[in-house]
Amino acid sequence: MRTALLLLALLLAAAEAPADSITRYCGGGATGGGGGLRLDADGSATTLRRPRAGAPLVQVPTESGTTYAEVARLLEAARFERLARGEPSNMTCSITWQRGGWSHQVRWGIGRVPAALQPAFRALEMPAR
Repeated sequence: MRTALLLLALLLAAAEAPADSITRYCGGGATGGGGGLRLDADGSATTLRRPRAGAPLVQVPTESGTTYAEVARLLEAARFERLARGEPSNMTCSITWQRGGWSHQVRWGIGRVPAALQPAFRALEMPAR
């Protein structure tokens, strides 16, 4: 019985929804590398870097000039969940929003931020190193 309860607890922990987060990421091109910023609902911010395609993603805790709640409000105003996913290009940027087990991503070619997402994209500018 104890083993069954432990197994059940492990299965439930593995099935938990990912933490709520909003991520801005751009990458691709000749190296396949890229970078971005992830804001978590708990108030933490993480700089994301991948030097080249296939390299591990480097995640470094950082400070941000904005919060998850602020960007979430901008995405809600843009009706983010209704925006089309978009297509990748040679250099692709995206915003991904995960909340409550739900996830949606919108992507576009670098330099072509959809008008509705420009305020959120600017708010997610990567912090100075």
